Amino acid sequence: MTVPGDRSGTMLGPYRLVRLLGRGGMGEVYEAVDTAKDRTVALKLLPPQLAHDDEYRTRFLRESQTAARLSDPHVIPIHGFGEIDGQLFLDMRIVDGQDLRALIRQGPVPADQAVAIIEQIAGALDTAHQAGLTHRDVKPENILLDRRGFAYLVDFGLVQSAGQTSLTSTGSAIGSFNYMAPERFGTGAPVGPPADVYALTCVLYECLTGAKPFGDDSMEQIIAGHLHRPLPPTGGPLDAVIAHGTAKDPAQRFASAGALATAARQTLNGRPPVLPHATTQVAPVGALGTLPPQPPISPQPVPPQGSNRSMNLVLAGIAAVAVFAAVGTAIALWPSGNDDDPDLAATSVTTTIEAKTTTITESAADEPSTTATSAPSRTTTTLTPTSTRGTGDLGLSTPITTPSCTGETVTFVYNAITPGAYAQEVAAALQQYPGASYLRTDQACASLKQSQDGNPIYAVYYPGATVSETCAIKSRIGGGSYSRRLDHSTAVGTEIC
Repeated sequence: MTVPGDRSGTMLGPYRLVRLLGRGGMGEVYEAVDTAKDRTVALKLLPPQLAHDDEYRTRFLRESQTAARLSDPHVIPIHGFGEIDGQLFLDMRIVDGQDLRALIRQGPVPADQAVAIIEQIAGALDTAHQAGLTHRDVKPENILLDRRGFAYLVDFGLVQSAGQTSLTSTGSAIGSFNYMAPERFGTGAPVGPPADVYALTCVLYECLTGAKPFGDDSMEQIIAGHLHRPLPPTGGPLDAVIAHGTAKDPAQRFASAGALATAARQTLNGRPPVLPHATTQVAPVGALGTLPPQPPISPQPVPPQGSNRSMNLVLAGIAAVAVFAAVGTAIALWPSGNDDDPDLAATSVTTTIEAKTTTITESAADEPSTTATSAPSRTTTTLTPTSTRGTGDLGLSTPITTPSCTGETVTFVYNAITPGAYAQEVAAALQQYPGASYLRTDQACASLKQSQDGNPIYAVYYPGATVSETCAIKSRIGGGSYSRRLDHSTAVGTEIC
C-alpha cells in the first residue's frame, strides 16, 4: 500500500527513489539508486522547510562535510550531501539489517547485547566529539544493525558544532524529545557532547526495559521527566551507570561516551565501574550516586525516661526546599553501646531538636562549605527500634534497624545487592550520608522489594517524621534517592513523593 507522500518511483537529480524505508520528524529515508555511480544507497531527505531556514541550511552543509570525513567503522559512511531543487539530502551506505527500534520492539534486549551495541555507538560518538561535533539525535532509529550485529550511527547530517544553538532560526528543536538532555530544553547549560552521552544512556535504558524514557503519553510529561524526574530503576545491575549517564547536570555525567560504555561493561563483568564523582539522577538498585557529604548538626538529646543508657543521636541537616515553607529535618535515632543489652530493645525514644537550615555553596576547590542558621520551627520525632543488633547485622558501627512497618516514611539513598560486598558498600554509603541508617528489605516491610536476583537487598535511608519531611529530604538529596512508605499493604515500588 502506498504511503501518502511516498516519492518512490520518482527521480531526485541522479537518484531514483526505489522504496520508502522510514519516515520521522527529521525527514524520510529511501532506498535509492545513484544512477551516476550505479550503486544502491540510503538517501535521507530532510523536511522541505529546513531548506528555507538559512541558518540551518548553511550549518547542515558545513557540518555534513565534516561528518563525511569522520573515520570510524561505526559511523555510517556518507557518500554525498547537498541540495537538489530545494531539497536537502544525505547519501549514505545502505545497511542490510534493521534499526535498533525494530530489535527493541521484540522485547527487552539482553544486557550483554545491549552493552555491546552501546560500546560500538560510543566509539562513533567519541570520534565525532573529538572532531568538535555533537550528534544531537541519538536514538534507536538512528542506530542500524547489520545481520552480524555490527552497529552504525546514522544521521550525522544533523550534527552541531561546539557553540552552536540547539534550535533552528525559526525556533524548531532538532532531535527527538524522548532522548533530549535537560540542557536541550533551554536550561541555560551549554549543549555539547554530554547531551549525546545522556541520549545514549537513554537508549541503553530503553534497550534494557523495552520502554521509552519517561513514557510516551504526552510531550509535557516527557519534557517534565527530562527536566525534573529520575528514570525509574530497571532493577538490574546497570542502574548506577544509567543514573550517572542521565544526570541532570551535564558536568556530572560520564566524561565521554566511551567512559559510559566502559562502566557498563565493567559492571556486567562484575568489576567496580569507574563512575563520575556525583550524580543528580536515577534511583539505583545495587549501586549509588554520590553526594558531597554534609557535616551533621549535633542535636541536644533528651534521655529516654526510665533508662540511664546513653543514646547516640545523629542529625543530618536538610536544606529548606522552596516549595516547603517549613524547614525539613532528617533524624536517625538508634541506640549504641552494649550489643547484647536487652534493656535497649524496643525502647521508645522521643527527642526535640532545633530545626536547622543548611546552605551548600561550592568553593573553588570543589569542597562544599556549610552555613547553618537557626530556624524558628521545632520538630519532634519518635522512632522505635526493635533491637540493637538484629538478624542480618553487618557488624558496622551503625547497627542494622528493623522498622515497625506501621506507615512511617523514609527516603532511601543507596541499595547494596552484591553478596560478599554488603558490609563494604553499606559502610561507604553510611560514611557518605551522615546520619543515615540501614535495613535489610526482606527482614523489614512488605512494601519494599524483597530481593534482587535471589540475593538480599541492604538499603541505606533517612527517616522522615512526616510525608512532607520525607519528600523534603528526597528533594534535598536528589540523585539516587527515592521515598517509600513502610508497611505491609502499600504496593512495592510506590513512590510517595
